[in-house]
Amino acid sequence: MNSLLRPALPFAALFALASCGESPEAVFRDAQTAFAQENYQEARLDLVEALRARPTDHAMLVLLAETHLRLGDPDSAEWAIGRLERAGGKPPARIKAEVALLRQDPTLALDLLGRDETVDGWRIRGEAYAMLGQADAARHAFEQGLKAGGNVRLGSAYGRELLLAEDFGAAGKVLARMRSLAPQSYETLVMAADLAAAQGQDEAAIAAYRRTIDAFPDRAAPMLALANQYDALGKVDDAISLVERAAKIDAGDPQVEELRFQLLSEKGEWEKIRLALQTRETSLQPGSALSMTYGEALLRLGHAEQARVIFRRAALVLPGNPYSRLMLGQAELATGDAQGAWKTLEPLAQSSLARPEVLVQAEQAARAAGAPEAAKLRARLEPARIKATMELVEQGEDALARQQWARAVAIYTRLLQRGEDAEVLKRLALAQGRLGDAASAIARADRAQALSPDNPDYLYVAGIVRLDSGRDVGEAVRLLERAAAIDPGNRAISRDLARAKAAAG
Repeated sequence: MNSLLRPALPFAALFALASCGESPEAVFRDAQTAFAQENYQEARLDLVEALRARPTDHAMLVLLAETHLRLGDPDSAEWAIGRLERAGGKPPARIKAEVALLRQDPTLALDLLGRDETVDGWRIRGEAYAMLGQADAARHAFEQGLKAGGNVRLGSAYGRELLLAEDFGAAGKVLARMRSLAPQSYETLVMAADLAAAQGQDEAAIAAYRRTIDAFPDRAAPMLALANQYDALGKVDDAISLVERAAKIDAGDPQVEELRFQLLSEKGEWEKIRLALQTRETSLQPGSALSMTYGEALLRLGHAEQARVIFRRAALVLPGNPYSRLMLGQAELATGDAQGAWKTLEPLAQSSLARPEVLVQAEQAARAAGAPEAAKLRARLEPARIKATMELVEQGEDALARQQWARAVAIYTRLLQRGEDAEVLKRLALAQGRLGDAASAIARADRAQALSPDNPDYLYVAGIVRLDSGRDVGEAVRLLERAAAIDPGNRAISRDLARAKAAAG
């Protein structure tokens, strides 16, 4: 019975179509079953079929709008709402509010929602407040939704916010509630996998994503998440296989494309990347993942001048991004601009956390530019010394990932003894803030920001340790506003700026 929507048919043809095969009522029941089983594409096709015979059926049109919302398609949902209204029906305010939410208009969503106190009403309210940066209001709304009975969609939305806040304990409690409501639902399976991944439990996360893919083989998102897990473990071919599967499901998803090119770059498929992206060069957004992957392909293939232009633009758009600066330095060095390369790479090389690939490029640039620092860089690259440093760096990153704050403080305090370093100070500030040592966290963050005044990352941390501790929220707003002005596309900065403004009243 399922077929694609065709052009409008004459009434007689519609009647003839409806009279063969299953009745529209039976097809509608099929759609309801598919919807309940989270097979939304199947539900959509069944509803289209049923509506051919009953084009003004209110219940069918409401479910069609709901289905489009589950598929993340606000335009089609709005079309179904308009068709329902023209047929004399009145869609629930919640549906219109969810359309506004998908269109990134949380204020309108709250207005449309009114006093709706259903579970889904509380969910939409919580998501809207979260989008506005009002974390306390969002948490209150989600908790009210749980008190009203809860459902897995509310649990998924709430859990996502808790994971962003790194409140893994609370996220685990929400997951337990989701499992009690619908243990095999898509949302519950994904939440279990995401929680494991966020806590650095790689094997558990991989197993959970596999279970999700087995249960819902038509969803691209868990395939991409599992591909990222494989990539982090160096299983690039396995990751590529998953991305190719995801592309068959949703080829238009930009995340699919970005991850595919990232994996091709890890395999050194530079010519394949260049050929695929060269016709789109002028449309690639400066600083985007695709733009920088294309720039690296050009550099590796000997087109250094073109690469330098791309990475210079990226460095302007992403002033705190170390990858764009490293690649710009390499491109400058390849074009014979040793002085420019050293100027670009020196700040990266000064960090105690600098990895060998950074130090190698910086040493080459310093030597070519005649800078005296070349000798110190060569000494830092001595095998035993660099191995000991990288072991300490990896231990620090592991401590942060596992939220072992006291361990992280101890490691980064040791690294700080090697010399004042803005990046070390930043990480030390974050760990001290999580331990409740607000005074030390603010002092460390302020020193990092003083060492690199226009780095949005350090401005952000200086603001966030104030905001999280409740100390000098006005200054937190000022710092976060400066960070947002320098890096306007950064979602984390935008989200926490909104939270700071809400806290400041």
